[in-house]
Amino acid sequence: MGRQVGDFSLEALWKYKPELSNKPADFETFWNEQKGRIEKLEIPCVSVDWRDYPTPEIEVADLWLESWDHTPLTGLLVKPKQIKEGPVILHFHGYTGSCGLAIDFLKWVTLGVSIIAFDVRGQGRSPDYGTYQKGSRIPGWMLRGIENPETYYYTNVYRDILYQLRWIRSDGAPIQPSKLGVMGSSQGGGLALSAAGLDGAVDFCISDWPFLAHFERAFEVALSGPYMEIVNYFKWNDPQYDTFKDVFKTLGYIDSMHFCGSIHCPTLMAIGLEDAVTPPSTIFAAYNHLGAGDKKIEVYPQFIHELNSFHDEKKLQFIKRQIKGGIR
Repeated sequence: MGRQVGDFSLEALWKYKPELSNKPADFETFWNEQKGRIEKLEIPCVSVDWRDYPTPEIEVADLWLESWDHTPLTGLLVKPKQIKEGPVILHFHGYTGSCGLAIDFLKWVTLGVSIIAFDVRGQGRSPDYGTYQKGSRIPGWMLRGIENPETYYYTNVYRDILYQLRWIRSDGAPIQPSKLGVMGSSQGGGLALSAAGLDGAVDFCISDWPFLAHFERAFEVALSGPYMEIVNYFKWNDPQYDTFKDVFKTLGYIDSMHFCGSIHCPTLMAIGLEDAVTPPSTIFAAYNHLGAGDKKIEVYPQFIHELNSFHDEKKLQFIKRQIKGGIR
């Protein structure tokens, strides 16, 4: 069906479920320790500043969350007016993006859903207070702290997400979630999968063409985008691959594919078969490892790594099914 550019055939993709050979032996122990540290902290301190927004039925607030290491994260809340309890989606943005503008989320809020979004640390308008031992000749975030999973950049990002979820479920949040979903595209899609697997209690997950999935395959076939930071790291920092095993061991701790077996909530995924940033085989690898019985992946043969309004229509239907009966 359709064109096939630089990856497996669609028939092969449906069957592609690679062994989790790069999943660290202490993966569960490592993340249980991280979760335990976050749970021992006090509920996050979050400022909520309501805007004068022109839409009569929608409220918008600017958020500011002090994360576990005091990194201040800028965020956004977009919700239906007057609702104190209802379905909530925690939204994650793409690589180099930000928490976004309120108008970006209005289509979801028309369903009665409240959207909460924060900058990923170091991206958007938010700084990163993480300490990383080495520099790199490669721009971006993929290599920050890569020598140690405990201090790796995306380990810090995942801790931020656990802390955000803790606040969303607290009595101090502006809206109490009757149902809680996670959603994102690209980097945000990978973070949605990892959040759903790490947390274990979200009600649904939407992950569009997720980045951060199946690093071994992505390293081999990705042609553009953030995975190329890893490719170029070896070319310019380690041309004979002396640190290859150590780098991929660290990536194994944050690979969203490794969290998929712990995802049991309804999950909607999507991929364009001409995507060279997040190759289709990496997405199907994650999809085929999902523990969820209620799961679906939408395939778009001629789409690359891009916005897809056709898929947004399907996401609206999916969200509506998940929140039915959840608005009070």
